[in-house]
Amino acid sequence: MTTTSEAVMGFEDETAELIQRLVRGPKHLDVVSLVGMPGIGKTTLAKRLYTHNDIIDRFDVCSWCTISQVYNKRKTLLELLGNLVPPNNNTRSNDELAVELRRHLLRKKYFIVIDDLWSPEVWNDLKRCFPDDYSCSRIILTTRQDKVASYTEVFSAPHHLRLFTDEESWCLLQKKLFGQESCAPQLEKIGVKIAQSCGGLPLAIILVAGVLAKLNKEEIRWEEVANGVRPCTAGDTQKYMDIIDLSFRYLPSQLKRCFLHFGRFCGDELLVRELIQLWVAEEYAVGNELKSAKDEAKGYVMELIENNLVMIVQRSFFGEVKAIRMHDLLREFCLSRVDFLRRSDDSSSSDPPYYLQMNYLLHPESGSDSLRSGSPPGPHSAHLLPSDNILNQNIILVYDCNHLSHDDYYKSLRILDLSCITLRSTSPIQSLINLRYLALKGNFEADPSWLSELKSLETVILRESRRLNLSHAIWGMVSLKHLEVTGKPAVIRCNIAEFETYPPLEKLQWLSFALLPGGEEFQQFVSKVPNLVKLRCLVEEPQGDRTCIWLPGLESLNKLESLKVYFLKRSVRRFEVNFPMNLKKLTLSSCQLPWSEISIIGNLENLEVLKLESNAFEGEQWDVKDEEFQNLKLLTFYNMNVPSWNFSDMSFPNLQRVIFRNSRLKTNIPRSFGDLLLLQMIELSWCKCSRRTINSAEEIKKAQVEDMGNHEFKLIIKSREEDEEELGLMWQVDSDLRNWKFYFCFLLLLFLIISNIFSSF
Repeated sequence: MTTTSEAVMGFEDETAELIQRLVRGPKHLDVVSLVGMPGIGKTTLAKRLYTHNDIIDRFDVCSWCTISQVYNKRKTLLELLGNLVPPNNNTRSNDELAVELRRHLLRKKYFIVIDDLWSPEVWNDLKRCFPDDYSCSRIILTTRQDKVASYTEVFSAPHHLRLFTDEESWCLLQKKLFGQESCAPQLEKIGVKIAQSCGGLPLAIILVAGVLAKLNKEEIRWEEVANGVRPCTAGDTQKYMDIIDLSFRYLPSQLKRCFLHFGRFCGDELLVRELIQLWVAEEYAVGNELKSAKDEAKGYVMELIENNLVMIVQRSFFGEVKAIRMHDLLREFCLSRVDFLRRSDDSSSSDPPYYLQMNYLLHPESGSDSLRSGSPPGPHSAHLLPSDNILNQNIILVYDCNHLSHDDYYKSLRILDLSCITLRSTSPIQSLINLRYLALKGNFEADPSWLSELKSLETVILRESRRLNLSHAIWGMVSLKHLEVTGKPAVIRCNIAEFETYPPLEKLQWLSFALLPGGEEFQQFVSKVPNLVKLRCLVEEPQGDRTCIWLPGLESLNKLESLKVYFLKRSVRRFEVNFPMNLKKLTLSSCQLPWSEISIIGNLENLEVLKLESNAFEGEQWDVKDEEFQNLKLLTFYNMNVPSWNFSDMSFPNLQRVIFRNSRLKTNIPRSFGDLLLLQMIELSWCKCSRRTINSAEEIKKAQVEDMGNHEFKLIIKSREEDEEELGLMWQVDSDLRNWKFYFCFLLLLFLIISNIFSSF
């Protein structure tokens, strides 16, 4: 489910009514549709229901998915399963995923939200995943179409959302502008007028609030906004577009092009880091002596959020924005605005001409509206087609890549994203020497050394590739800043003839996912990437001593903040690694080290996140030493055998969250957690543990709430699997209980028979 920090206002009466409909009603599976125009708050209301305590307490499992206009069945199934089972490989077919989803919902009281459903056909495709076994399960649908709501109706009639009243509109506007404070008396009259002009649409009110928030709180400035907002008739979408246009006109010029950039996407959530890479490659953000282009692009993202033009859908543990999404209504405005600019030849337009210079190559599944509206000549195999109605542009709709190398028209391309097309050959791409951003997918040739000839490349993303050997490519990519490989790790070696002739890759900051050599060759690798900020790698076993993990030179990466290291499975006894002192996030997997070696990590002064996976450490006892993990805030165990462990109140003083996932807990969770001042949450998801372990967690919660006064503390338990010993004990208890019930019923029946015999005399 997408999450946001926005305060939810309104819908109090509707929330109460819907809660009653959801927790009561028939034993059959029921579907409740939330229907309304774009921006009226369907998703907001669904989120409120999804996170309501009455729902969480009454349903066994809950899950959420977002459909949008372009239905992606695989993405939807994985999204629904992601809330029900631990992460797994996604190589299974759609049919297998659908069967697994149904199996995990069977015989459970489940609550599902399907957000932004557009067609009955999608519902027909999904509904077979939702069993009806008389368990009072419920599904919430949000849709803007009455026909979809009527088609999906089972027992409950669709719920049509109303527009805000004038009073509710003014309350929401005040909340967005002043928080808990009150509006100045001299602004209240004009503020009420502005709120009323929004026609009761929550999205319009929020957009106007974004404009007002940037202005001085003076009556004359608010009057300017009031004059720009013509009164809306309820349900008049075009009038609401005028309000979006008002927000757009108040944006700085450099932010306008970033805003219109969202018109290229389908409405799904966007990763902020990928968006930043695109904006830098497009030179929307160029930076200066005081601020890098990346930091400038980050600032643009935050400005769009502050103007309420995009929504936050995911934050990192540290509160950083990871993913954002634009409302469909705003995206429709972007598309209409860009279409107007394409058709207009008016040099007096206030919009800068660079809106028309979009150096993009779009793939057929990227969401281009002009592509979706027509039928492609073939499944990636007809021809390259420049879009005829775009002036001064470099947008190209791609059906076949073979023409790229034969036409000078494409030589100026800076961004090529073909990550939704499985490529068999990259030869047409190799001549595009001006590329800065390249995203590919597929098992193409094993020797990608041609990449080193693209000297302008800054970002390379290779999705679902086989194990490529980048040793002869990466060292010549002098402009490379970001290399991301998914699927098999890319092989990177230093023992090649030309290695010494290449200068260090001083611009490279992000490297994920690479197969690196251990031992002395690892030190050679480190010397060539001095400015890495994030590294995710699988380290091979070095020659020689195989009882020791040895990563020499790692400490020289002074800028390294995030490190994920996976080791080939083996049993070792020593951990000879000096980690960089600025390291903030560390993930270790398959080290199979004794727990005594973890003290090396415990002494890292800046470490805030530690994730231990797949037997990173082994043993029966973990004794945390005093004053270890002084700044650690998040501790995660995944696929681990968690030992008996203890620590004093001098360790983990800043710990906020402890997460156990898909792990086995052999003993109770340490009671010392109950005394931690900053602890916010303990989570056990898909773990094998005894009832005693659960009781220990509940005792920690009691200590946090009652003794520490920490009423915000959360204990989350998902799909616990009983330990084998406990299962044996429970089976014995159940067996005895069944025998006792049998004897009781037999004696009761005998008593009734004897009573009838005596009463007959």
